Amino acid sequence: MNYQEGLNLIESFLPIAVGISLGCLAFIGAREFWHEFAVACKGVFQ
Repeated sequence: MNYQEGLNLIESFLPIAVGISLGCLAFIGAREFWHEFAVACKGVFQ
């Protein structure tokens, strides 16, 4: 495997890694949001 092939491998993998990272962050953010929302609703309904 020469240098160019290694570079292409990284270039093809990088967008996938970034996409997965952003997806995980969005998922965690959504979970936090829903958790806060549920806590707020419980406070209102008590």
